[in-house]
Amino acid sequence: MLARLGSLAGRAPQREADTTGGQSASEENAATPPLAIDFPLRSPAPETQARDTYRQQASRLARQERWDDLTEMLRAADLGHERTPAGMPVARLLCEGAFADRMSCARRATGSGDSGAAHQVLRDWATALGPTVEAPWRALLLASAQLEVAALFRGAPGTADPDAARSAAALEHLEAALMTLRPHDPRRLGSAALAAARCRVIELMPCPEARLAAEYEALVAAEPDCPAHLRAYGVDLSPARFGSWPALDRAARRMAMLTAAHWGSGAYAWMWWDVLAQQPAGFAHVEAEYFVAALHDILEARPGQHMANKLAAYCGLALSGDAPPASARARITGCFDWIVQDHLREVHPEIWTAARRLPGCADPAAALRLGTSRARSALAEYFADEVARGRSVIFTETGIHLQPAPGGACTLAPCPALAYPRRNLRDEDPPCLT
Repeated sequence: MLARLGSLAGRAPQREADTTGGQSASEENAATPPLAIDFPLRSPAPETQARDTYRQQASRLARQERWDDLTEMLRAADLGHERTPAGMPVARLLCEGAFADRMSCARRATGSGDSGAAHQVLRDWATALGPTVEAPWRALLLASAQLEVAALFRGAPGTADPDAARSAAALEHLEAALMTLRPHDPRRLGSAALAAARCRVIELMPCPEARLAAEYEALVAAEPDCPAHLRAYGVDLSPARFGSWPALDRAARRMAMLTAAHWGSGAYAWMWWDVLAQQPAGFAHVEAEYFVAALHDILEARPGQHMANKLAAYCGLALSGDAPPASARARITGCFDWIVQDHLREVHPEIWTAARRLPGCADPAAALRLGTSRARSALAEYFADEVARGRSVIFTETGIHLQPAPGGACTLAPCPALAYPRRNLRDEDPPCLT
C-alpha cells in the first residue's frame, strides 16, 4: 500500500531517542503542526511482500505436515539459487517460514532462559521432520531451527554478553546443528543454503581462522549477488570473532574484486556493513572513500527504493552517533545527503525498523510506527533548514521538489544540493581509487 505521509515542520528529535511506544493515530494527528515534508509511505513494500509470501508457503506446508512437498520446494529454491528482488535467498525464507509456528514457543523459552523448554521445541521439530541423515534438505530445516534458537540464547549483536547458562545453551544448539549438517557436503550437493549453514557453525570446526576464507569464498562464489553472505563473512573476520582489522580490510578488497561483475566495488561496503554498526572501533580502520564509492556502486547495481531505503537508514540511523569532522564516520554518515537527494523517493518503514532493532518491539503495528517515526525524524532533521526558510519538501517519483509552504514566503533560491540533483553535477563523487 502506498500512502503519503507528512513530517513535522521543524527540527526533529535526535534519532537515538527512538522508543517502541507511541500515541494513537488520532492523538498524533491532533498534535501535528502543518506539514512541511511530504513523502510517500509504502507498506508493505514489495520486498516485504515477497519474503512474507515464501514464509507463508512454507508455514502452510509445515502445518499440513507435507514434508515431501516442503523439502522439494526447498531443494528447488536452493539448487536454483532463487532469491527475492533484493537478493535474499528463498531457501532461507522457506526455512524460517517452516519453523515459524514453533519459533514463537522457542522465543518464549529462550527469553525466560528455559533451556529445557527450548530443547523440547526442537525435539518436537526433529520428530516431525523424521530422519535427516540421508535427507539433506530436511537436515537443513532442522539445523536452521537449531541455529535460530542458538542465536536467541546469545542475544542480538550489540546487547549485553549472555551469562554462562545462556552461553552454554547456545553452544549446545550450535553443536546439535553441526551434527545435523555433518553428513551433508554442500559442494557435492551444490547447495548454497547448506554452505551458509556450515559457515554459521564454523567456530566449532578445527582451526576456524584457517577455514574462514575457503568456506566463505566458496559460498560467495555460489551466490555472489547475495549481500547476506558478504555481511556474515565480514562479521566473522572482525576482531570480535576470528579475524583482525587488517585481515577484514584485505578480504573486503578481495571480495570487491571477485564480485565486481555483480556489485562493482560494492562488496567492500557489504563486508564492513554490520561490523561498523556493531563495532564502532572499525571506523579507524575502514577506508572511507572506498566505502563511499562502494555505496554508489551498490545503488548502481541495484537501483530501486528498497536499496535506497536500506542505505539511507544505514547511514542516517544505524551509524548515527558522535562523528568528529573529517572522520571516517562523518564521511560515511554524510552519504545520507546524496542517498536521499538522488535516490530516495518513498519510505519503506520496515527497513527503518530493522536498521536498529529495539528489544520488545515484536508487535507489527508498533514496529511499523517505529520505522515511520524514524524515517520522518531523519528527514525532518535533514531538511530542517529548508523548512525554516518557509519551504515545503515534496518527494515524488521524479525527484525532490521545493515549494513555498502554505502561507509562507519562499524568497530564497533552493539549496545547492537540490538545485543540482544529479550527482555527476555535484562535487560529491569520491576520487578514483585506481
